[in-house]
Amino acid sequence: MRAALLGVALAVAGIEASAQCTGGAACPPCRSCRVLPASGINPSVTEMADLFDRIAAGPTVYGSLGWDFAGRSTLHSGVGWCNGTGRRDTVPASFPCVLLKAIYLTESSWRQFCSTNETVIAFDCGYGIAQVTSGMRRGDTSAYDANRVASSAAYNVSVGAAILADKWRASPCIGDNDPQVVEDWYFAVWGYNGFVTRNNPNNPMFAADRREFRTPGVASAQVRGNYPYPELVWGYAHYPLSAAHYAGVALAYPARAEICASCGFPTASISRPAGSHRSTCPTAPPPDVGSAMDVPVARDNGVMLDNGDRDVEARVVDGGETRDAGVDVPVNDTLRVVDEGCGCGVAGARPARGAWLAALLTLATVSSWRRARRPAPRTAARKSRE
Repeated sequence: MRAALLGVALAVAGIEASAQCTGGAACPPCRSCRVLPASGINPSVTEMADLFDRIAAGPTVYGSLGWDFAGRSTLHSGVGWCNGTGRRDTVPASFPCVLLKAIYLTESSWRQFCSTNETVIAFDCGYGIAQVTSGMRRGDTSAYDANRVASSAAYNVSVGAAILADKWRASPCIGDNDPQVVEDWYFAVWGYNGFVTRNNPNNPMFAADRREFRTPGVASAQVRGNYPYPELVWGYAHYPLSAAHYAGVALAYPARAEICASCGFPTASISRPAGSHRSTCPTAPPPDVGSAMDVPVARDNGVMLDNGDRDVEARVVDGGETRDAGVDVPVNDTLRVVDEGCGCGVAGARPARGAWLAALLTLATVSSWRRARRPAPRTAARKSRE
């Protein structure tokens, strides 16, 4: 009986395991999202840095190198867009180069492809360098080409830039709302990872006296979970993985006292912090850096793109030791989510370990039942009566 029940329990566990998505991780990639991983090779660090400079110039400059933002190729500039008074300018969309570079280090360590030459796809269906999740889950639609998001580094980062631009439009102002000032993007960066309380710098889960993320020699500063998302990006801006990536910039931080105490979405405009930085992009964009760069122009219905209200910490497995991806990571390390609960856009999916636990509980119940039915040992008095 017990052997039969054990077989049933193990069979149930096997069914659950097979239902789990193939990749509860970024590498190997999840295969239960909208499009399967593409095949490709990461550009070099130098090529990637040049690519980000080109994308930072905006779709009206980079042309067929990436997505055209579905025609929404301008940004609001000036405080009038936030408080109703003052200038309300519209400028061509462009981005501080160091900001894009730091965001994409935070998201993927600049990796479009795993060491197996397949697209990096996280368990939440975040694709490639920019970890694009909007429109990339099974059953989703998008104005942009989902296959290009998976296959082209340039197209992927351009879609990420479009998402960031939409977060800029949706956010309160910082300072006079100038897209060329890096620090004015703080709220938009918050939104890139999700307008959620987890990304609020006033969240009490973070130490009030914390040092800057990635501060050399400070152990707690190497742990991603100790920081809200915008501070991860600010830390990478100051301390890139190497000098070859870019020259670090010590960005100024907004005054926490001006930011709502417990909100998930910043509720009011704030002042620009002292010592802010204007864009440090090259004066002219570099040439195209690859062959898979020519993409079709896509349009959409004007709905804001959303990179997902996610609270996901991508980490690295290296030689069996799991550590935070905030630490300098060799290029060939494997990105893997620590808790590999399935996700992958599959409704109702569960990790296989849940089924194994159920099997063990079943066995324990059976054993208890058998012990309860076992005859009690005969006592001396009973023996004397027999």
